Amino acid sequence: MIRRVIAAATLAVCTCATVAACGSDKGPATNGPAIAWSEQVCKTIDAGAAKLSQLPAVDPSNPQAAKDSLVVYLGSLSDALGNVSDGLKSAGAPPVTDGQAALDKAMSTLTTTKSTVETAKSKLQAAPVTDTATFQAAISDISKVMSSLGENEGPAKDLKSNPELAAAFGSAATCQKIEGSTAPSN
Repeated sequence: MIRRVIAAATLAVCTCATVAACGSDKGPATNGPAIAWSEQVCKTIDAGAAKLSQLPAVDPSNPQAAKDSLVVYLGSLSDALGNVSDGLKSAGAPPVTDGQAALDKAMSTLTTTKSTVETAKSKLQAAPVTDTATFQAAISDISKVMSSLGENEGPAKDLKSNPELAAAFGSAATCQKIEGSTAPSN
């Protein structure tokens, strides 16, 4: 009888240890510093996105006012992209394997996007509203820029191409907010 109790207790302890080990095996350990880094970066991205959502009032019956509004908006957009870039620089390399490469890719995308916005803004500023063809071409350029921005996930896409950062972005509350999901409650 005592052997059965000892055997049952041993089996119970082994089973509990096995279950505990299995229950805690959720893949790679959560990288707390990477989540904190992602949270900081997503707050910067979210602030930039807030500026993007403030579309200008454009009155098609008043081309000069429309042009002025669009120039101000493109300037604000360029500033927002610059702020995101500054935020990424401030955050530094993410604390993950190949984090610097992911950051470099994101910075390159931001630099290219900011340059494209600045070029469109300069073309619009130079286009006289009295020259319909030139003005319409500048507006067309802005439409293309805005369309590409709408289709682009921005620096988050480049950063999430790193599997460790993708997991960290998935765990950071602000990153989840940006992606339209809710943060898990812990």
